[in-house]
Amino acid sequence: MLASRIETPHDGVLTPAMERMAPGAVLDACREQLTDVEATQRDRWRGCAAIEALYHPGRYVRIAYALTDRDEIPQHRMWPEADIVYLHAPVREPMSRRGTLLTLDGMDFEAYRFPNDRRLRNVRKFAARSTAGDVWQGWLDQAGKGERIERETLQRHLIRYVPEQKWVVRLRADVASGDGAEPEQTRIAVRSAPPDACAALRDRHMHLRRIAKRDTPDLIVAKVIGDDVESGFFAVNWIQGKTLLEALAGDGGDRMMIRMASALNRFHGIAVPGLADLTTADIVGRVENAVADLCVTLPELSDRLRPIGVATVARLSEVGTSDTVTLHNDMHFKQVRVRSKRIGILDLDRLAIGDPLIDVANFATQLCMLGVRTDHSIDAATARGWANAFLDEWGRATGRPIDAGRYRCYAVLSLVELARGMMRHLRTGWRALAGRCVDQAEAELAAVGREAVVA
Repeated sequence: MLASRIETPHDGVLTPAMERMAPGAVLDACREQLTDVEATQRDRWRGCAAIEALYHPGRYVRIAYALTDRDEIPQHRMWPEADIVYLHAPVREPMSRRGTLLTLDGMDFEAYRFPNDRRLRNVRKFAARSTAGDVWQGWLDQAGKGERIERETLQRHLIRYVPEQKWVVRLRADVASGDGAEPEQTRIAVRSAPPDACAALRDRHMHLRRIAKRDTPDLIVAKVIGDDVESGFFAVNWIQGKTLLEALAGDGGDRMMIRMASALNRFHGIAVPGLADLTTADIVGRVENAVADLCVTLPELSDRLRPIGVATVARLSEVGTSDTVTLHNDMHFKQVRVRSKRIGILDLDRLAIGDPLIDVANFATQLCMLGVRTDHSIDAATARGWANAFLDEWGRATGRPIDAGRYRCYAVLSLVELARGMMRHLRTGWRALAGRCVDQAEAELAAVGREAVVA
């Protein structure tokens, strides 16, 4: 969840809008001005929390809020217990007819109630508990195993809602098999995506799962449960188990990193058809875009950020290339589930063909930065120890040393994208973390000539 007080970036275009988007002001405006909602419902709203943001410097900002009938805002399960509304600024021309013009302190915003989203409107199929159950049961019927959902046990849990971009919900219910055995509690994850992306995700999951089951039994890929490509829905089984941080806390790190390095190396070895190449030019563009966005929002750091971008781009042209693999392209600690001796890899949206050290650097760098993040209680020495253990095990798993020049360029990419990502979603403490990312990026560039790679 975002902080109740939004940490506003410096932005000549959007700062005035975000200064007006404090949850208390949004609550008052929604109670008074959302006239497409029954007055009795609006009168019940007592609390408001910002739960997600999508901010593009100088272009637009969208922030989603949960409106509840309690002053105390719950940290989880915002839907269906809460009403969700998102605000967009500046107002677009023409504005969608699904929106309502909302005025906060003399400035106009577009307001959309969930699930009446401008682009995710097909989420309406899951807005009612009964229809969510109908869709899931339909997928079970297509599988032809005679399984039935016990409807009274069905629960919905909103996992992620990024306005106009994506939506992920977990459905949980007891499911009875066709052979008369006791019902088992079952969880699936349903997400929305444009139809083409939905079809691509389905095909990737099916292909990777088939290969993993045959050749890499220690690697888990979620099973496809069903899809509605035309409506933009895709469902997989929920991989249960520990998060990576929970697993690391349990075994101290070294054994876990042996398994993690092996699993990622095996993942890289699975060929996936139809993936795009991630070229050096693509990496250069990502570095330049992240630096440019951060310079807009953090002008006090721009004199340090610009040289970081220039030096990284120059060195990317010097360090050469490597053999390419199937790249996860967003590999970090949240993308992993640990179940017994098996590793589950999540979120296959950004797969590409590219240098394996892109995944390695991102994974190790984000582990290391856990030691300076305010949203996790992990000390710096522990976080750095985990990262170095992973790097050591990666060298053993692949049988070759890490190329320091390429690795450090990709580590800088990871750092500037981490800072930009926390800023774009207005995560608590994003400004302080950005400063630490700049410090570390400078350190990585200063160490480029050294052979050994350590976090």
